[in-house]
Formats: sequence, C-alpha cells, structure tokens
Amino acid sequence: MKEAILSIHGKVSQTGRDIGVALLDTGICPMADFVQPQNRIFVFQDFVNGKQTPYDDNGHGTHVAGIVGGNGEYRGVAPGCRLICLKILDECGHGTAESIFLALQWVKRHALTYGIRVVNLSVGTNDPSLRYPLMQLVEDLWDMGVVVVAAAGNDGTQGITAPGLCRKIVTVGCAEERMVFPFRENGQLYYKPDLFAPGENIVSCKADSFSFTGKRRKRERVVGDHYVKMSGTSMATPMVSGACALLLEKDPYLSPDEVKERLVKSALERRLLDIQGALSIQ
Repeated sequence: MKEAILSIHGKVSQTGRDIGVALLDTGICPMADFVQPQNRIFVFQDFVNGKQTPYDDNGHGTHVAGIVGGNGEYRGVAPGCRLICLKILDECGHGTAESIFLALQWVKRHALTYGIRVVNLSVGTNDPSLRYPLMQLVEDLWDMGVVVVAAAGNDGTQGITAPGLCRKIVTVGCAEERMVFPFRENGQLYYKPDLFAPGENIVSCKADSFSFTGKRRKRERVVGDHYVKMSGTSMATPMVSGACALLLEKDPYLSPDEVKERLVKSALERRLLDIQGALSIQ
C-alpha cells in the first residue's frame, strides 16, 4: 500500500483537506499519524462505552482511519481530511443495531456542523431484520448530500451484506476477488459491488491496544512499531472513501451521484478503483 499511495500523491495535489469523513467503527487511537502536525480527529463519539477521549480497544477502526487519512510513513489516500470517529463496535469488533442506528442518526443531525461529506462503513450485517432500516438510513444520508461508502463483506459466494446492498451508495469489494452479484429493485437490475480496491495485506496504523485475537491477527503481521497488515473489504472500503474526499476537495459542489459516477466511469468494466482517472474527469 505504501508504494501505491505514494505514487498517487506524486500525481495529484489534493489531500482531502477540510473534507469530513465519518468513520463508524471500533474507534481511533490518537497516534501521531492523526494528531501531528495538527489534530485531525475532529470529533470522537463513543456509542458503546460513552467515553469522551478517543481510543480503540480493538484496532480495526484505527487501521481503517489510517487507510483513509493517515499522514505518517504509510500515508492514507486523503492525509489532509478531517476524521469524525464514531465508535459503534466493541473490543471484539461486535456491535448492536442500536449503536449503528444512533451513529447514523447522529451523522444526519451533525453533517453540516462538522463538514461531513463522506461516511465510511467498513461494517455489515446479514440480519434480515436490520437490512431495510439500515438501507433507509444510508439512503437518507445520500439524499442530503453525504457520500456513503460501504464494504461488500467477506462472505464470498454468499453475497453482499447490508447496508452495501443499497443501490444508491458506493459498495466496495476486494480487488483480489472481484465477485459481482445481481440484484433487483422495483424491477430494475443492478450489480454490486460498484468498485473494487486492494484489500489483501494492507499496511496501516496499529492502535496501541491492537487486539491479536481473531482471524488472521498474528504478531508477525506487525510492521515496524506503529503499523500492521490487515485484509478484507474493510480495508478496500476506506481507499474509496479517501478517493471521495479527494474528489470533493477538488470540486466541493459534486453531489453523491456525481462522485459515484466519476468513480465508476474511471473504473471502467473491470470496476477497479482508479483515483487518478476519477480526478481527471471534468
């Protein structure tokens, strides 16, 4: 990832400056990549334990935040963006319907106040009782001008998790797999994911309290003192969220539909994220 992201920044002047990206995840560790030379953790809200100070007792959210907007040795896609971090998942990476609903409603109320233009959801559910309420909330955000980017999920042939099923939003899968699924809405056929981005062995920020319990979390995946490799659509999704921040910095008046159109148009039939291509579209 380091080489890929550096090559992007060698060609474009945008960094996502002043674009608010809301991350609904396990929290964020206030490491140097986010707080130096100035603190870009613009807001932290804890919907799990109610704490006031930024923290991440799992590590997933910090890793995702680094891919979006870290500015250290392993730079994110949009290293100048504002990070609005909403903790909805606990130390095991589990969350409740209440926490994600409250967080999405919080974004609806505060998007204008904090300049939130992008929401990153590296989370998903197969619970059918949550599917439509979640999809309605993300559609509401989309309709009010917020680009919503959601992970397709890691279920392979089982399909797409919610809210990534939503036709309007940008759904992201791993470039290493590139499995596409057909859906119908009101008689119209559409396909998900909309885009694919790299998702295997992505190096990004390691929280101080990074948990090594869970699938593929081994100590040999640690890189240096402050970074770690992780894999999945959770890692591919923030690359696209970062690309959205770059597009919105370049042209702040783009609607969510226009942002999605530029991303999809530049990706062509392969559906592979092409940040430089998306930024070159007028």
